[in-house]
Amino acid sequence: MTVPDPGPDDAVPAWLAAHARPVGVPDDDPEGDDGVTAWVRAVAGGRVVALGPTVAGTRELAQLAGRVLGGLVAQPGVGTLALQTPESATTALDDHVRRGTGSASAVLDLLGSWSWNTREVLDVVRRLAEDPRPVRVAGVDPRHPAAAVRVVGRFLRTAAPDVLPAVADTLADLALGRGDETARVAVDRVQARLDQDAPALMAATSPERYAEAVRHAGFLARAAELVATPRERADAVAGRLMAEAVLEALDAAAPDGRVVLWAHADHVVARDDPPSLGAHLRERLGDGYRALLLTAGTGTTRAIRRRRLFGPARTPSTHRLGAPRADALESVLLPDGTRDHVLDLRVPDVPPAVAAWADATLPRRSVGDEVSTAAPATAVVPCRPGAELDAIAVVRTVHPAWAR
Repeated sequence: MTVPDPGPDDAVPAWLAAHARPVGVPDDDPEGDDGVTAWVRAVAGGRVVALGPTVAGTRELAQLAGRVLGGLVAQPGVGTLALQTPESATTALDDHVRRGTGSASAVLDLLGSWSWNTREVLDVVRRLAEDPRPVRVAGVDPRHPAAAVRVVGRFLRTAAPDVLPAVADTLADLALGRGDETARVAVDRVQARLDQDAPALMAATSPERYAEAVRHAGFLARAAELVATPRERADAVAGRLMAEAVLEALDAAAPDGRVVLWAHADHVVARDDPPSLGAHLRERLGDGYRALLLTAGTGTTRAIRRRRLFGPARTPSTHRLGAPRADALESVLLPDGTRDHVLDLRVPDVPPAVAAWADATLPRRSVGDEVSTAAPATAVVPCRPGAELDAIAVVRTVHPAWAR
């Protein structure tokens, strides 16, 4: 019997079902590639490959990101992992991965975020540190520059103590994420002194300590720009500053070097209003920037509850995601009986109906490491898959990450 071609209403589900690759090895093709392996191979030409979980505090999405990361770092040229973690604090994580200094659990404590201090992330860090060709790890978040303030402050106390009185209070506020235009003025003053008196400063300390101070002063410059930005423009400026950090990591790599970026989905998508981190990278790199969205159908996440009167809770708690809306991206990708899978949106010869679906705006999950009345665990944001993403990995059910 001849099976009729799907009608217009069935064309999109039929195409999605035909092109979705299971996250696990297909039962009917044990020699075939699973979805992760196939997508890792498909992005071999990407200069920056981004992994963006839509929900920050789940076990399965973090484990899946770690699995994709493992496949990517095994490829030629991938020598840097960029994380949405504080730029300055992440230098300790880099030292651990590449040089074995400190312990994995101790350096994760320094990042100051419970969502990067989970058992799932710890497992990823341990695997990276055991790799005979460990990658460089770089933070790209300009917030929380306390470690940079300490590094620069120690250096100035030794090599240029006359500078400290004029900038100490402002830098102390900046370490706490507070400040205004005076923070930029103070950091400019520090950087000017480092530039003008380089030989004398190196003689008073060492070339290595001087280079470290210059690097951390650069972190302070981005942090100061962000705190001086009006709130209504902060998201746009943060996206640009994080993109600058990723591109610096790419420039520091070998000529054919590649970077893997792991950040929340809201940052890695190529969204234009306001321009996201991913939008800046897409503008700079074109098809050299590839983004994989990792999302969840239903389940439970872990997050800090931010209370209206008392501020954030001290420890994260569990929160139900609820079922996705019928029109949500997750519902379209997870009809009844569908397994966890990866869908590559950049395959050739996409039918017009599918292209129209991918260009339409539909809701998707967006849950960070904090939840509140204004941003609950059921929160969604608009998404145009074909314009913002290159691929989607979807997990039917998730559970809370293991907070350490």
